[in-house]
Amino acid sequence: MHKRNNKPSRLLNLALTHRLHKAPRFVQSFAIEQVFNDTARRCKGSSALIVIYKTGLTTRLMQRIAKNTAQPATVFLNQANIKKNRCPIRWFNHSHEISRCGHGTLAAALFLKKWQGFSPNTFYTKTGEVFETRIHQRALQLQLTTIDSTEVQTEVLLQQAIPASIVQSYKTAEINGYSTLMINSDQPLKTLAINTAQLQYYPNAVIVLQQRQTAYQNTQWHFRYFAPYYGVDEDSATGSAICIIAPIIKQYTEQTHGQLFQDSVAGATINYRLKNSNVIIS
Repeated sequence: MHKRNNKPSRLLNLALTHRLHKAPRFVQSFAIEQVFNDTARRCKGSSALIVIYKTGLTTRLMQRIAKNTAQPATVFLNQANIKKNRCPIRWFNHSHEISRCGHGTLAAALFLKKWQGFSPNTFYTKTGEVFETRIHQRALQLQLTTIDSTEVQTEVLLQQAIPASIVQSYKTAEINGYSTLMINSDQPLKTLAINTAQLQYYPNAVIVLQQRQTAYQNTQWHFRYFAPYYGVDEDSATGSAICIIAPIIKQYTEQTHGQLFQDSVAGATINYRLKNSNVIIS
């Protein structure tokens, strides 16, 4: 199991608060929380800006706050709901509202557990999607619903963007979904130069997945996540993609739990376990 940074969340400094223009009068607290980091593997994981806001913070102002931060995701929680069992949640990157964000939700739950002693049991989105939290061996985990993929023929655009031999291709939807490409192990995934400029015109997030053997003949799964169409060239650490990856791995090898390694520049280690139609991550 990887080690998590247990230091208290760092409150944003005053200079950053000033850069958020009119936001402070609507905001109760800012904090940064890190997830999926692994000191043993030198993986930095990813972080999210957590914003606890008062009534009156508009969508436009939320996007302005997210645009003015260095964090890959900004999470917004209304102070009136954070002590309830069910809490609405919204996420933004620098240019868009995000439809689902596993790492941001886990970061929010971890921050609330430190800040007020507990986290809501359930976070839910405007579209009704549910993210549940749970405690296992004193560790906070996030439970998400899995998303099934269909095996498809590899599209020419993806073949051109990914300089590797593609073994199998999967899709959850034609648009606004996820496309997963399983590549061979000839070249380490981390070293592949993916053409993200070409992926700007592709209306799905793209997951590149690779199975590798270690020196001890153990199997490891590595992946990278790209979403230029939605304003993110490559995500440094993602939780939501595990909803798609875990069922594919089970279909391919019958493996239902283990570690996944995200081979972004920062690197991330994600523990996962399939349970019925859900995946639990930490």
